[in-house]
Amino acid sequence: MSSQQPQIQPYPGLRPFSSEEDFLFFGREHQVTELLKRLRSERLLAVVGSSGSGKSSLVRAGLLPALFGGTMTEAGSHWEAIVLRPGTTPIGNLAQAFLEADLFDAEQADALLQLKATLGHSHLGLVEAARQSDLDERTNLLVVVDQFEELFRFDQGEAEEREAADAFVQLLLQAAQQRDRGIYIVITIRSDYLGDCSQIPDLAEAVNRGEYLIPRLTRDQQRDAIEKPANVGGAQMAPALVQKLLNEVGDDADQLPVLQHALMRIWEAWKEDHNEEEPLGLRHYERTGGMAQALSIHGDEVYDGLPIEEHRRVAERVFKALTERGSDNRAIRRPTTLGDLVKIAASKLEHVETVVNAYRATGRTFLMPPEEVPLAEETVVDISHESLMRVWHRLGQWVDEETQSARIFIRLAETAELHEQEKAGYYRDTDLQVALAWQGETKRNVDWADRYHAGFERAIAFLAASKEAQLTEQQQREAERERQLQEERAR
Repeated sequence: MSSQQPQIQPYPGLRPFSSEEDFLFFGREHQVTELLKRLRSERLLAVVGSSGSGKSSLVRAGLLPALFGGTMTEAGSHWEAIVLRPGTTPIGNLAQAFLEADLFDAEQADALLQLKATLGHSHLGLVEAARQSDLDERTNLLVVVDQFEELFRFDQGEAEEREAADAFVQLLLQAAQQRDRGIYIVITIRSDYLGDCSQIPDLAEAVNRGEYLIPRLTRDQQRDAIEKPANVGGAQMAPALVQKLLNEVGDDADQLPVLQHALMRIWEAWKEDHNEEEPLGLRHYERTGGMAQALSIHGDEVYDGLPIEEHRRVAERVFKALTERGSDNRAIRRPTTLGDLVKIAASKLEHVETVVNAYRATGRTFLMPPEEVPLAEETVVDISHESLMRVWHRLGQWVDEETQSARIFIRLAETAELHEQEKAGYYRDTDLQVALAWQGETKRNVDWADRYHAGFERAIAFLAASKEAQLTEQQQREAERERQLQEERAR
């Protein structure tokens, strides 16, 4: 064992690189240069790529440090940035991002409410908020909207969420078009959601003008991303391991997050067991399960290591709440507050905290926020990357179960509503058996159900009435058969 231990973990795992980790971010220098070129001509830049292509890291650890370093001097050397995800309340999240960037006095009692009012007043609300902020007039404002595709996760009937998405996009478009203030917009969006941009007026045209489609890393760029962070961390990597990883990255759509997680695990294995001057090597790689299994094995290790069985039950409920497979089979993250997770899991706060902390501990980047962020009931918890749903086998099974469970409940709730309107009869036969089996196996509650369809109590009452109606019919048939038998015997 080496007596000189490295002080940093140079690989972030599943989560994106942060702007403070730019010194560990390699292989993307050319892409950063291209982003800067486009930002010089277009004030709205859409960074587009498949899930796992590294969009968030490229913007956070590539573009932001370059701007702060004064690379784009023609736009001015002073920059301030706010970073947010739209979620289901995009304007509220934009207001919160202003406060978190210290551009307004967060200590003021009604600061958030006033900001929301300013942003919601007109399509120029973002420009007005920048004008009222603590920004100097000569300072450019960069608004980064990460995971922009969250705006499109509303159902056709959810008019309120659709209107909120439209209003938020208009704030961005108007801010990018005006020239009174130096406001620049960068969005990251999964390529499989590009077509959804046509749902919102003027968005598709703006995205077309400022689109940057992330190219696949070359083999040399991948080599830099693999080797150089280890060098920064004070270690070397054996050439045989580098070649092994390069060959295994292949055409995997989840190549970058899965690679980063494998590297994080290899680093931890090396840190625990290496001789003096020994590089990270194949024996450390093999201890982790390799690229194909490292993430799934790690997820199961954390699950099996939870203190009691209740924690494992809660872990299943938590991950099912945080993930979803859309009707088009796309993997979708569902950020949820800790307080709501407690309700959905039907458990105690301390049990849910134990699970969340276990999966966000140092060296375990399955859940966000990071370990150093204190948990509170309003804290938003999220999986660190969609790839988790595809690569962790246990979670993939949970997602399949949750998808099926949601479908059964939605159909039950819709039929119950139609029955109340006298447009549908009771459940019978196969439908009834499937719904009863679902009820017995899942034991869901109203907090879970409301995420999919209103009317949980009505649906459960309808199911009970359907069961009672079928039982009554069976009893009547049995009674009729018995009567007929009695008559035959009497003859």
